[in-house]
Amino acid sequence: MSDDGHCLSMHQPWALLLVKGIKIHEGRSWYTPIRGRLWIAATAKSPSPQETVDVEQQYRYLLNDQKISFPTHYPVACLLGCVDLVDCLPQDEYRKKFPDGESISPYVFICENPQELVVKFPIKGKHKIYKLEGHIHQAAKKGLRSSSD
Repeated sequence: MSDDGHCLSMHQPWALLLVKGIKIHEGRSWYTPIRGRLWIAATAKSPSPQETVDVEQQYRYLLNDQKISFPTHYPVACLLGCVDLVDCLPQDEYRKKFPDGESISPYVFICENPQELVVKFPIKGKHKIYKLEGHIHQAAKKGLRSSSD
């Protein structure tokens, strides 16, 4: 997979769930032609405790697994890790390929190979997909661990 330093900022707890591989589809209102490594940054907004409980319960239900190990902390305003963006499907195609898929958004990013950074880099996110600063991108590539670790 190519790695051109593309990054997507997301709210917690969804951002870390994507990097941990619990979430594998990310809905958006817009299409992207980008494929390859997509870095995931957490926005500065902390989730409320109730929001976190609700989202975790949603994934227990979606994945039919009451014993999922969720993170104990959802860091904000930092680079968390990356996924491989393998496709961006319009909702009708998504529904055909993933009839029980979690997203109802107009476009859905199909993500694989989640990898978390060992050390989270403080970062100020931007809108849509943007390029990481060169020094952050280079340091981040050296600090990855697979979600299976």
